[in-house]
Amino acid sequence: MPALARDLSQVEVQAFPPWLDLPPGYIVNDWIAWQKGKLVAQRLRQHPEDVQHGINWLKRHEDRLSAHDLEWLQMLQNWPLSRVADLLEAGDDEGQRLRSGMPFKGEPFVSSQQMEAIRERAYCG
Repeated sequence: MPALARDLSQVEVQAFPPWLDLPPGYIVNDWIAWQKGKLVAQRLRQHPEDVQHGINWLKRHEDRLSAHDLEWLQMLQNWPLSRVADLLEAGDDEGQRLRSGMPFKGEPFVSSQQMEAIRERAYCG
């Protein structure tokens, strides 16, 4: 074996850079959804009436909603806004699960520029 060769089997390589503050069990797409969830929560706190956008989106598709979508519809119709916003920001498994199909799409919740900035941070630092 050449003198410069090293046994790399014991070298620990981080899956993600340290600046990407991923909670345990997250992957990059989860982190992106988490950042988007934070923006949506901020928007809902500033404009509580925008919850109706999510309800309307779900009701427009009511005949073909999944169990996950029906869960969102029930939450939006029955939970206080603060609880919904907290869930969107939560770094736990429940927040991660529910963010994966949240009914808040695009504008006015997250602009294309904001999404681009989130993706750039996720993949480039």
